[in-house]
Amino acid sequence: MNSTRRLASVLFLSLIAAASVVSGAPIKPQLASQSPVVEKKKPAPPKPICSRKIDVKHLALDLRFDWTRKQAFGVASITFAPLEAITKITLDAAHLTINSITLENETLGFEYDGSDKNDNLIIALNRAYAPNKDVTIKINYGTNWVNLTDTANLNGSNGKGLRFFGPTSNDPLRPKEIWSNGDPEANRYWFPGHDAPGDLRTTDIRLTVDKQLTALSNGQLLTTKENSDGTRTFHWVAERSYANHLTSVVIGEYVEVQQSYDGIKLHNFGYRNERDAVAATVVRLPDMIRFYSEVTGARYPYQSYSQVFVQDLPWGFGANTLAVQSENMIDDDRIHAEYFYLWDGLEGETLAHQWFGNYLAAGDWSHVWLNRGFAHYFDGLFNEHKNGHDEFLLWQILGDQATYLADWNSGVRHPIVTSNYADATEFTGDNYSYTRGALVLHMLRKHLGEDNWWKTIRHYLKSNAGKSVSTADFSKAITEATGQSMDWFFDQWLYRMGHPVFEVSKKYDDASKQLTITVKQNQKLDPNDEYPQVEFFEGKVEIEIDNHLETVRLLPKAENVFVFAIETQPKLVNFDYESSWIKELKFEKSLDELLYQLENDRDVLGKRGAMNELVRIAKEDRTSTSDKARIVDGFRKSILSNNYWRLRQSALGLLQGLLVQASAPGPARLDDATIAMLLAVIRNQKSWNRAAAINFLGMTGDSQYADLYLSFFDDESDRVINAAATALGRSKSPKAFQALAKLVDKPSWKNQSLISALVGLKHLGDPRGFNIAYKALADTKLHRWRLPVPPVWDFRVFAVDTIASLGKRQAAYPLLLERFKRSMAENDLSGIFNNVVLITKLADPRGREIFELMKTKFKDDASLISTVTQYEAQFQEAIKNRG
Repeated sequence: MNSTRRLASVLFLSLIAAASVVSGAPIKPQLASQSPVVEKKKPAPPKPICSRKIDVKHLALDLRFDWTRKQAFGVASITFAPLEAITKITLDAAHLTINSITLENETLGFEYDGSDKNDNLIIALNRAYAPNKDVTIKINYGTNWVNLTDTANLNGSNGKGLRFFGPTSNDPLRPKEIWSNGDPEANRYWFPGHDAPGDLRTTDIRLTVDKQLTALSNGQLLTTKENSDGTRTFHWVAERSYANHLTSVVIGEYVEVQQSYDGIKLHNFGYRNERDAVAATVVRLPDMIRFYSEVTGARYPYQSYSQVFVQDLPWGFGANTLAVQSENMIDDDRIHAEYFYLWDGLEGETLAHQWFGNYLAAGDWSHVWLNRGFAHYFDGLFNEHKNGHDEFLLWQILGDQATYLADWNSGVRHPIVTSNYADATEFTGDNYSYTRGALVLHMLRKHLGEDNWWKTIRHYLKSNAGKSVSTADFSKAITEATGQSMDWFFDQWLYRMGHPVFEVSKKYDDASKQLTITVKQNQKLDPNDEYPQVEFFEGKVEIEIDNHLETVRLLPKAENVFVFAIETQPKLVNFDYESSWIKELKFEKSLDELLYQLENDRDVLGKRGAMNELVRIAKEDRTSTSDKARIVDGFRKSILSNNYWRLRQSALGLLQGLLVQASAPGPARLDDATIAMLLAVIRNQKSWNRAAAINFLGMTGDSQYADLYLSFFDDESDRVINAAATALGRSKSPKAFQALAKLVDKPSWKNQSLISALVGLKHLGDPRGFNIAYKALADTKLHRWRLPVPPVWDFRVFAVDTIASLGKRQAAYPLLLERFKRSMAENDLSGIFNNVVLITKLADPRGREIFELMKTKFKDDASLISTVTQYEAQFQEAIKNRG
């Protein structure tokens, strides 16, 4: 799995983790698996700094589009100034058809191999040109590269160049749409240019499209011209220079939702049937611009900001003044209110790129963390501003640390800043510049303190506005703003790789009234990896001792010992308060200490860590029944406390894992105290925790709670409705079928009610549920989530699951086979593999035939054959394991 795909998987699996409360799964970050590295790892040779002979100053595009062939064609006019006397230039062009190149009405000769290599379009000028004289060449060309669905990543993919979409038999409601991706070196697939981040230029882009379509690009919309042939030409102009990879076009049938902040026009483009949902989704955008402007000291640097929501994009990316976002961000007002922490993160992160990535941008891909890490961290800062410090710690810091450590443990290891990388897309798309970069900024903020941190950020932006930047520029800004040199910090966390593996122990001496804390660093240098590594780490660490914080300086050595004067033996010692460090930690504590920490620690991450340790102890065979009961009671108290809601949600998931896992097969047997606790949560807590508690209680299968579950079928929260439907189905109540059948038709965003009804019907096991599930599966014109990532998206997945559970596989298979064959005839990869997912889940043995059909069709495409083989293995496993 390449790194871009890995990041997308992490993000979407995080979505699933957030919603997994309806299934009772523990709430924790989930990460894509990777193969461990076993061979000696030699860094790639350093990427050479591009020694260009020209400075590209302006790009003008005049394009039309062929939807049938999935091509763009037109003219690219490139204005450049020679940096030395030249008679030829080179540009980057990938799989283009170059028809002609002219300069001053003279036709130029050129060499072009049609590949996607750097500098592969070699153009002979009509004469020698001296330095600093502007020259404009015009290239008449067409595209050939088709940016297809990534079948190895059905939860969305960026790809390269232009992506074309339109209705298909599998998805007749799919909107007609084009969008481009140029990050990091992919714009060469749809126009020739200088594909490097440090060469900034202005743009003038004309896009001619069918009259019913809207065409978006960078900068300001200057004019819209109606043409006599039934087309319209949109003319976009960006007068402020920006990097080549940020040039973007998006074309589709959109409705606009307008906003404004401080005279800045905000344009939001979504599908025409989703206008109200677009308005509900973007409600916080003006506040985000206000927040970023105020904290950075730099007012939003452009006249306007646009964002557009498109299909088959896993997350989002920020072009210059145009943000391209996943359509999955769009929810109605009820759902979006429950996902502020998540989708506002996408919106906030993409917006932050306008400061960190556009207003000032990394001049070389080795410093891409200055874009991605900053944008991600500032999204977290807005989250902290709106939703509180505990939310910031539990959602962003804990999630980012888990993501980084998962990569590290699976063998993905390199410094954040290095020119030793083999592929720019792989390097810029992995989690090091992103999550580790944001974590490094958090550590820097803690080390500098709030005043110096914000002085640094404001000075960094002010002194580098409109420029290409490097990590050295950021380091210089710290020194100039605070008077401190942070070279040691940058060397440790950015230019080298690794993290400390701490082993912490404590000892209290009653006689001397002293607490001694010993901190060992047990990490080892890897002799098989030639990237620079850190042997021992240094820096400030906060230690919480009861209700007091001590700040110590960890020296770069194997063992540090800290002694504190304290009158009585402390009940709580928390090393690295709020888990600021990127680290692994072993700090053994007694059961009494952990229970005390769970109840009394003011650090929400300290409490979360105590939960994990308590679960570990509870699962040990040597733990006594009475101690296990104390742990369960500690969790119940935490769930009913005034702890932050996400921490209580985590406790619910972990407790369910303990109690349900420990029960005999069949319905869960819960004690009276736990049932009373769950009923209290259902009555008094808000949607996510109420849903978790309903699901937990539903594991009992007890029909006495059927009326309780039914009372939540009209809840404001679809999460609660889903949990109630699931629990009602498990109860086997005589009231269940009629209620679930009625729920099918309850209006909801993208048929969330249908999903809930199908899950309930699956657990109910009533044969009448087959007709409901089959009808849903057969109806291709129901609005749905297009990304088939179970368990929270496409209702088709739930329909198949329900049908299979009712033993009706044979009845559903012909429908899916026919749909699969139509998609094969249309060469619709998205439709093909959507049905592969459904047929695999159905686990009808006849499904073997689809893999033979695909092997024949894709026999000349090694990548597709590899994907087919992987799905075939999943299918065989499903057949083996089916009930």
